[in-house]
Amino acid sequence: MTRFITRKLMSSRTLFTVLFTALVLCGCSSTNFTEYRGPAIVEGKGGTVRVVDGIDFWENGEPDRKFKVLGVIDDSRGDGLLSRMGKDSAIAKVARERGGDGVILSGSTREFRGVDMNSGAAHYSRITKVIVVKYVE
Repeated sequence: MTRFITRKLMSSRTLFTVLFTALVLCGCSSTNFTEYRGPAIVEGKGGTVRVVDGIDFWENGEPDRKFKVLGVIDDSRGDGLLSRMGKDSAIAKVARERGGDGVILSGSTREFRGVDMNSGAAHYSRITKVIVVKYVE
């Protein structure tokens, strides 16, 4: 009977450890939009583009046509592999909701969040800034 209880406790601890680790690796994420106000019609010169969920992601350069700046998205999430997996889809969703056709990568930074005192592992967050654009014909 004692072995059964010990196994159950170990199983519960293992489950808790796995769930806690997944939470730490995923971390909290937020994708926030800030509206741009001002004269914002720009004639783009082109660059490299890939499409994510119907939204153009311009990473090196800008759109190859006229566009209007709608605003800026700041995406903040943990720097772990699991956290980064949904980043582009989250950005595309917010851009689409705000009427955008594409986004231009403006920058990305990595910030120190703290140290896990049990494992000694350092935790970071990744902040990505993109400009939301609407194509003008």
